[in-house]
Amino acid sequence: MKKILTVSASVIAVLALMLPMLISCGNPEGPSGETTPAPVATSGAPEETKRIYDDDGYLLDDLPADLNYGGNSVRILYWSDSERPEFEIKEEQLSGAIVEEAIYNRNVNTEERLGVSFEWIGKAGNNSNISNFVSFVEAQYNGGDYFDIIASYSRTVGTLICRGFMQDLNAIENSYINYEKPWWPKTLLSTCDINGHLFAISGDISTNVLHFMYAIYYNKNLLDEMKIDDPVQFVDNKTWTIDKLIELTSNAYADLDNDGKRSEGDRYGFGSIYYHLDAFYTGSGLRLLETDPDAIIVISDDFGSQKAIDLADKLGAWCVSENCYISSSSTTRSYQVPFVNGNELFCQNRVYMADQANGCKLHDVEWTYGIVPTTLFDTNQEEYITIVGNPFTLWGIEKGVSEEDSSRATAVIECLASYGYRGTTPALFETNMKYRYTTDEKGDSVRMFDIIHDTIDFDLGRIFSYQDGYMSEMPSKASSDGQSWGAQAQSKIKVVQKQIEKDLISPLREVIG
Repeated sequence: MKKILTVSASVIAVLALMLPMLISCGNPEGPSGETTPAPVATSGAPEETKRIYDDDGYLLDDLPADLNYGGNSVRILYWSDSERPEFEIKEEQLSGAIVEEAIYNRNVNTEERLGVSFEWIGKAGNNSNISNFVSFVEAQYNGGDYFDIIASYSRTVGTLICRGFMQDLNAIENSYINYEKPWWPKTLLSTCDINGHLFAISGDISTNVLHFMYAIYYNKNLLDEMKIDDPVQFVDNKTWTIDKLIELTSNAYADLDNDGKRSEGDRYGFGSIYYHLDAFYTGSGLRLLETDPDAIIVISDDFGSQKAIDLADKLGAWCVSENCYISSSSTTRSYQVPFVNGNELFCQNRVYMADQANGCKLHDVEWTYGIVPTTLFDTNQEEYITIVGNPFTLWGIEKGVSEEDSSRATAVIECLASYGYRGTTPALFETNMKYRYTTDEKGDSVRMFDIIHDTIDFDLGRIFSYQDGYMSEMPSKASSDGQSWGAQAQSKIKVVQKQIEKDLISPLREVIG
């Protein structure tokens, strides 16, 4: 299969306009590097070249134009307690919110295009409701009642995989999912495949993936005031490292309220919460769990490596310094307050920080903020890596669904993801950055958002958190507490190994066979 180059929407739009000229000149390569055959002269009019881009310059999918299922119903079981809207949006619920409108249009367009009718079944399935959701699926399954598609919280689907309720997407005949398309992350297959088996996927099909991409917001006004360089230049020249971030935040603290103690009213260089620090681990190219041809799943050598220890200890020394404001409890988001008040240089969060639903009021500030990806470990690292917060959706097809219906479900999944790429993703950018995707005068925010989006990464250690004792949070918790990961790593590895042998490896052996 051909590799498709993903570029920003503004660039795609320009290239799309150039396409007819390129074809007329006999150029065999389309603007994305995709081979585009020149029209063949016949006795009548020349054949129409198949469109690669839509009218707005976005890449189109390659689903057959005549694919139609004659009004068949597609049953989709989803988690009703997802943190952001993603699934059923009724016309009467539309209120002008652009992301919700984009989801509604995605659903309607998919139904009309494929000739299907969606039946949405919602059940609570977040981290507090994993067991109840899985029990519901099991009860329905035992009664011979299968769902064409299951779309739920990542850890819930991870548990469904272990329980044997999810089909191997790689084994479905006549699948329409094209993993080369930009609505599927480039690392999807390498990070979610388990020895040739792929049980669930995600990407632009999930608005919660987009909302939960980790990034670093920064205060442009405060940076200018303190004569600190804009981090965009470091991102562009690949010197945006953890050391650079620490350097830029050094000497940032100021006791603005003159109370003699560190508080929300002071100025800081960096703010976060302990479990967000996980993003630096994955962002540094470190893995939690990896597949193995014999053991199925193993703890990555990265977990207790010197690199992981160095990273965690470096973060730990920095996070407990006066320049950082780190929330150590999952019940408080106080770390956002200094940044929203305009008194913090950088704040690590999910992309959703600036949307209205977050409630921190960042979207309403009068000063200018920007966004950059998670830092590199060092300048030897070639690519940025964006991990996604755990409350994102994994989509899959339930075991027991017929071969014909499974094929239809793959078409639905591909179509939803395709429309999501062209609709919900640009809408989400506009919601969080306060202007349309193509109207950033310098183009910095668009390029930074593209880097964040195009480098989405997954890790089985996060998807199977319920089965591995939440190992993803172990190094970051040590960092936020100012403790040495090196002193804890080996004992933690023993605990994780014991749990995954019982709760993950053994069940997967039965599932995979």
